Amino acid sequence: MYLRTLGCVLLVPVCVARGQTVPLVDHHQHLFSAATVALVSPKPLPRVALAPPIEALVSARGQVPQNAATLREVYTDNAVLMHHSHSGWIRGRDSIAAWWVRTAPRTYLTPVGFEGTGNEGHIAGYLTEGRDDATRYVGHVLLSVRLVAARWRIVTETVTPGPTSFQPISASDLIALLDAAGIRRAVVLAVGYTWGSPNRTVEDEYEKVKQENNWTSQQVARYPDRLRAFCSFNPLRDYALDELARCAKDPQLRFGLKLHFGNSVVDYHNPEHIAQLRRVFRAANDNRMPIVVHMRSSYSRQLPYGATEGRIFLDSLLPSAPDVVVQVAHLAGGGDYTDTLAAEALGVLADAVAKGDPRTKNLYVDVSGVVGPRLGIPVAAAANMAKRIRQFGVARILYGSDGATGGNLPPREAWAAFRQLPLTDEEFRAIANNVAPYLK
Repeated sequence: MYLRTLGCVLLVPVCVARGQTVPLVDHHQHLFSAATVALVSPKPLPRVALAPPIEALVSARGQVPQNAATLREVYTDNAVLMHHSHSGWIRGRDSIAAWWVRTAPRTYLTPVGFEGTGNEGHIAGYLTEGRDDATRYVGHVLLSVRLVAARWRIVTETVTPGPTSFQPISASDLIALLDAAGIRRAVVLAVGYTWGSPNRTVEDEYEKVKQENNWTSQQVARYPDRLRAFCSFNPLRDYALDELARCAKDPQLRFGLKLHFGNSVVDYHNPEHIAQLRRVFRAANDNRMPIVVHMRSSYSRQLPYGATEGRIFLDSLLPSAPDVVVQVAHLAGGGDYTDTLAAEALGVLADAVAKGDPRTKNLYVDVSGVVGPRLGIPVAAAANMAKRIRQFGVARILYGSDGATGGNLPPREAWAAFRQLPLTDEEFRAIANNVAPYLK
């Protein structure tokens, strides 16, 4: 064990400040190949040229920091705005202008489409921050516009969350991030499952899954004393057991298995899905491959998730892998722990642990991404998270930060965000020093 609270950390080319607690291991990391980035983060649509009167409207709409009065004039008297961060419609030009000035004073529109007639139409675009190389799309915008008194004005404006931008991450990139955080080792969870999502159409899917797993294996092999890789795939696919067996023979991928129920659209109430998952869990157990599982069901398909699904996981899946560690990712959620349904599912598992249920003897949870990319977490959510952590027992809590792209925080910043939870210094030190059994 390396001491993290006194002086510098040995064998890592950074110096951790005296008295600072730093995790020994990041138990939930990802690498992203250029191919996977192209798959999950397609290039944004190009800006389109608009007719001068429409272009003038778009330009005026972007004048928030300079001239609020100009912004007011781009809306009709009874215009309405719906923004994903606001709880309801905002009505009236004065209210809309005031809201934008107060909330997002540095955004403007990048139009990507226009359809209309002589006096009304629709503009599609990105809500944008920055200029030139620093451009960042922070929202999708749809405007309905109308010609009023010889001038185009906005009638309705809807803003939805922006596109998630991913960047390639190689093993050397990850090592640099770990060094900056003073973290010695990391568990790299391959993202081959992204190629097997039923939400995408991929030609030669299994070949692409193998290529991604192989790329991760080759990357991790460059740093054998720092990184350990887990294989991944959609467990519901016909090739699932074949890929597991193949990975079990790979010197780098044989250490474990990453399953993503959300990406794979696992339905806890489909008997065929549960039967197939049991087969995969048993095969992993037979090959002594620990399992990291994102157990939260799919958002996009609106599948049910909560206490009932937590019980199905406990009753039907855990018993199929009794001899290996099963690590539940994100405290049973999908990242940000404001998800109350995830709290319900985690509560079922925590109750079982507290009661000494033998099915949970090898059950751990990681805390990757639970606070979210922005500092600050609702008090109630933070208190509930701390309660569940204590119910599990801090010895079963594994630190992880998730892949440092797509809006996720790098390991150092993620640890700082996690430190916002209402846990004691002693509890944080215990979590920082936890090392999963599969790394010992």
